[in-house]
Amino acid sequence: MMKISTSPPPSPQPTQPIIERLVFPIVAFAVAALLTLLPDLISPTVQIYGLAVMVIFLGLPHGALDPWVAELVGLSQTPKQAVIFNVFYLLIAGLVVLTWLLFPVISLMVFLLISAWHFSGDWERDSNRLLRLGVGALLILMPITFHTENVAFIFTQLSGLGGGTLAHAIAVPEWAAISAMLLLIGVASVQHKWLSAFEYLGLLVLAYTASPLVYFALYFCLLHSPRHLAGLFRYANPKEHPRLFRMALIYTVFTLILMAALYFLWSDLPVDSMILRLIFIGLAAVTVPHMMLIAMAHVRLKY
Repeated sequence: MMKISTSPPPSPQPTQPIIERLVFPIVAFAVAALLTLLPDLISPTVQIYGLAVMVIFLGLPHGALDPWVAELVGLSQTPKQAVIFNVFYLLIAGLVVLTWLLFPVISLMVFLLISAWHFSGDWERDSNRLLRLGVGALLILMPITFHTENVAFIFTQLSGLGGGTLAHAIAVPEWAAISAMLLLIGVASVQHKWLSAFEYLGLLVLAYTASPLVYFALYFCLLHSPRHLAGLFRYANPKEHPRLFRMALIYTVFTLILMAALYFLWSDLPVDSMILRLIFIGLAAVTVPHMMLIAMAHVRLKY
């Protein structure tokens, strides 16, 4: 049986350059300042369309390299294995969508929980488990707390009236969210994790001043996705980079085609509502198998 050639990556993984760590907080502070001066600068419609564009070009590519990660962990080293891996990946994604249609509020709640856990991995190399899980939880809770009505509207578009009720149920007092994040910033500073502390502060300021959609777009597309994508390229042998670029492009386009198929489920909805569902339920569908694969990579490759 023919095996897919995968050059062994260098080990250990190189440290992330400081300049990459500064992009998100600097942009976050700049956007927060701009929105403080001009709070109505970005209309809700522009926010939705802007989020969609950013997710397509800056967010989806980081998951488009999952087939290569599957090769590394031994799940997709032959053509037959590659077919099996892709089929199971699609089945899991499809099951997520089906579950969301049947149990929308429970699915939304579970998605928030796994997102908090998954996003906490952005600081895995800097922080202990408790600290980064706290950041992951606050990353989700802060926009819900600071902009409860706005988030309730979004959740209603995703999961019906129960989604709006969920937003109000999990919102915590503003002082509690702010105090908790300041505590984590202080802990990171005491540990001399200055870049992490700077990022945490950027999240806090942006969550407080920006709308939830702007906040999510900047975090997901300027911190989470680039960190994962750049990490994979650093982990790979440089000779593999052209192949990774091609794979990221092909699987991003393929993902968009599959997400476009969901259009027929919600074609009777207003355009803004349909786009929100395509973005967030579509992301939920690919996040679950992506998260499972990355967890396996952490165990097997110490990635």
